[in-house]
Amino acid sequence: MKKISLMTLCFALAMLFVSCKPDKDEKDKMFIGTWGVDKIEYYNIDYAGNPIEASMETYDMTPGDPQSGIDLVFRADKTGEMRDRSQDTIYTDWNSETQQYETILVRPDTTLVTTFTYHFDEESSILYLNMSYARTFSMGIQELTDNSFIYTNEYDVDYVERAYMKRLTDAKASSEKQTVRRPNKPGSFLGER
Repeated sequence: MKKISLMTLCFALAMLFVSCKPDKDEKDKMFIGTWGVDKIEYYNIDYAGNPIEASMETYDMTPGDPQSGIDLVFRADKTGEMRDRSQDTIYTDWNSETQQYETILVRPDTTLVTTFTYHFDEESSILYLNMSYARTFSMGIQELTDNSFIYTNEYDVDYVERAYMKRLTDAKASSEKQTVRRPNKPGSFLGER
């Protein structure tokens, strides 16, 4: 009888620990919703990993701007899409030898939509975005709150993209800032076309 009581107690304790285990996907859920780009910075880093001030390029944007904004939509099923209205010119066919695009298409009022799947590794604070065109980006999350997050993406040997994201509401965004057209950055998440 003592063995049965002991086994029942062990089983009950095991169930208690299993039910109290935190949800692994809790941080993934923080991303669910629509986020707009507030600011993008591109810069080189030195041998110690610090930004080189002389290389800093900053582009201020209006989150949710219907004319020239960039939005990221994260869904509960771990799929999403990037809606990019910031470029009227589409550059394709990057030639690494000449360091230029071979195809340039001018399309006014263009919205590029790219689908992705995502996963947030809480232990390493990395958001993985697997793009529909078979490329994966590893975004180092520097700060994550209910209404904003900041990520860095080292997309070349010593080149970094840092973006400041704001959670969008259903209200239409107003053009508080004048968005500056930014150049394409081959290999970066927000700059690649």
